[in-house]
Amino acid sequence: MNLTVNATGAWQHTLDIEVPTDEVERRLDEVARTIQRRAALPGFRKGRVPLDLVRQNFAEAVEQEFLEGYLPRVTGEALEEAKLSPVVPPQVRNLRFVPGQPMRFQAVVEVRPQVEVRDYRSLSATRQTRLIDEADVDAMIDRLRQDSALFADLDRPAQRGDVLVVDSVRLDPSGRRIPSTRAKALRLELGAPDMLPDLENGLIGAQVGQERTVEIGYPDDYPAAELKGRRVRYLIRVRKMQEKKLRDLDDTFAREVFGLSSMDELRQRVRRNLESDDAARARRELEDALADELIRRNPLDLPERLVQWTLDRMIREATGNRPVQEDALKELEQRYRPAVERSLRREILLAAIAHQEGLTITDEEIAAEIERMVEADPRQASRVRARYQSPERRHGLGEALLERKAMGRLVETAVVNEETLGGRVVPASR
Repeated sequence: MNLTVNATGAWQHTLDIEVPTDEVERRLDEVARTIQRRAALPGFRKGRVPLDLVRQNFAEAVEQEFLEGYLPRVTGEALEEAKLSPVVPPQVRNLRFVPGQPMRFQAVVEVRPQVEVRDYRSLSATRQTRLIDEADVDAMIDRLRQDSALFADLDRPAQRGDVLVVDSVRLDPSGRRIPSTRAKALRLELGAPDMLPDLENGLIGAQVGQERTVEIGYPDDYPAAELKGRRVRYLIRVRKMQEKKLRDLDDTFAREVFGLSSMDELRQRVRRNLESDDAARARRELEDALADELIRRNPLDLPERLVQWTLDRMIREATGNRPVQEDALKELEQRYRPAVERSLRREILLAAIAHQEGLTITDEEIAAEIERMVEADPRQASRVRARYQSPERRHGLGEALLERKAMGRLVETAVVNEETLGGRVVPASR
């Protein structure tokens, strides 16, 4: 492989790659041999077609498999030789491929630029915490009571307050079912504050085993962009109907549900958890404020390919890889783009601070973080450990830990005002 590397932008390198003829032919023969095992032609049994006839009669399939398999491989080898780490998948262009001749193409690669962060020490921000009072504890205990409710099966028409377990599928304008929209065992509480009125009214009076077609009008501010402002029909089958029964709030509730000795102990536990959650929220908001100020002081242009690639990935995750209409897709892009650009700028600047501060992450720190995740959810221990067997996964975790450590340094050097919501401002601390 012949390789020439040129910097074509602050973020961009262009690799001119040439693969010699003998290497191209050798790879084509390898692909042809795999096709030979399943190829058949008149006069030859399956798997017995001579290699030159496979190359001749199945040329299009041979070349397609060659390009699909070899192009990414040779591009990866070129990146390794050039010691470049792309932030998005390389873009292949200007491919010139004719069997019997050298293969030539370009790989356009976006890499992380070398950024020097300015004025990142002594950033100013306010950490807002709030006092947890008895009303907060009462509200959380009521939520725990709702979550631990008992359910008794019912055999009567559904009414408000009942919980229905249903299967649903969306219908197209012709009334045909759309298989990709099937959902099973959904739990719906009739009368819940967040239930859409059309859905609730369509299920009032339903019985177990019954199917109903329900048309739902989604409000203009509905979170799912592909549904907002639309009217959509569903076929809903009621699998089970239950009555929700709340437990008494007494020592038995604390003991049976949470393994604690009394309601007083449960209230103390709830208060500690609420205080811990609020401290974590205050820390996140403080970090967000410092990141925003850091970005303001260090303007940074982003390559459009990186933004679009990250945006596409976020939208796929948000929609569960479901097809999205073009107008809805544009709306999602407009909604998510500011957050994507902010996240990328934050990530780049924090990585640069880590470099400037000489911060590193050791293998021991990565291993300790994996163990922390295992301890947080022991039931997923084997899955978590298997996930981070991959070097790529461990590298990604290391980058996340390094970003966290850089943010910690930013907080350490910041001027932080402490404010209790509903209380007073505490003088700035370092």
